[in-house]
Amino acid sequence: MLARELAGDELVTYNPDVPLPPASNTKLLTAALALYHLGPDYRFETRVFSNGNSLVLAGRGNPSLSPTQLSVLAERVRNADIDAVTNLVADVGCFSEPSRGPGWMWEDGKYSYGAESTALALSENTVSVTVSGTDIEITPKTNTTEFVTDFDPTADELHVFRDGDEIRIEGKAPDELRTETVPVPDPVCHCLLAFRDALEETGIAHTGGLLMSRNTDSGAAIATVKSPPVSELVREMNVPSNNFLAEQLARTVAREVRGDGSWDEWETVVNEFLDSRNAGGARIRDGSGLSRYNLLPARGIVRVLEWVEEQSWSETFFASLPKPGEGTLEERLLDVVPEIRAKTGTLTGSRTLSGIVRRDGEESDVVFSVLLGGLTGEDEENARETIDDFVRELAD
Repeated sequence: MLARELAGDELVTYNPDVPLPPASNTKLLTAALALYHLGPDYRFETRVFSNGNSLVLAGRGNPSLSPTQLSVLAERVRNADIDAVTNLVADVGCFSEPSRGPGWMWEDGKYSYGAESTALALSENTVSVTVSGTDIEITPKTNTTEFVTDFDPTADELHVFRDGDEIRIEGKAPDELRTETVPVPDPVCHCLLAFRDALEETGIAHTGGLLMSRNTDSGAAIATVKSPPVSELVREMNVPSNNFLAEQLARTVAREVRGDGSWDEWETVVNEFLDSRNAGGARIRDGSGLSRYNLLPARGIVRVLEWVEEQSWSETFFASLPKPGEGTLEERLLDVVPEIRAKTGTLTGSRTLSGIVRRDGEESDVVFSVLLGGLTGEDEENARETIDDFVRELAD
């Protein structure tokens, strides 16, 4: 751990150069590099191109594409005097395969926090599964979202998860309405099918097939929708700790800087940045912190936070971090008086918290990083309270 005043004095230090899993503290790097390379005003665009009798839906990594936006695109296509199309083509060339980050666990893909990262993504590559008794409703529903139920009245609870190409709903049927978010098995096809449905709802007939392309230069767009700016997206990422949004930002930074939206190129960008900040022995493989390969010392995070404080967008960055009472700090540090903005991190065996304490008067603000790793048993159970006690001492 390390805590240092922005004026330069170290307040607390304990093994600050030991590389440990940062977990979701990795998102601090993702937010900083997105604001630096993309800029606070950058907006992702999803475009539709007309190519003969076909339509191309071009994904550029937009992390906030919604069914409503697909309907807007469909209406704009109809307003371009198009009433029928042969093929629908998904252009996904801006991101390289694979769609799951290096070092992710197999189980991560079963749940919404492990949704795949793709150039064309609808509703964060997830669907909402609403269960009422034994009735099931999936939104948005396409042909890619097949589900299997196995209700057992003797079970203790309900489980909803992705299992290969299926969504499984098993266990005890709930007495009250319950909604779970689950990753879809084939995200690009799911999005393209949802777009086809939106087109048909506007009166545009689809008579051909569904295709995939890696052509990132598709001509003139006839319809476009945009995401919120990066200044808003980094907060949507950090407050609830949204892994999908982090990967979309990271891979887009890689594409803008290195010309290829791959995790390998992201690794190059982020590790070159950490080298320039003298961050010590670091290895970062993804943008969310879900990767078990990631290692970073507390001193490296503190040096990144010090660098952020010098940037023109520093207030945007720190405002993107949750404060006590919201997001992943909803029930933590509520008794602390000075303003705290901090990013949590949780993996099996690891608990982390890094951020800033804003002190009043002439005292310098304090940036800090606490990384605890190799935790088992009671140490793991008590880690959050141990970290919070440390931050309380800083704040006092």
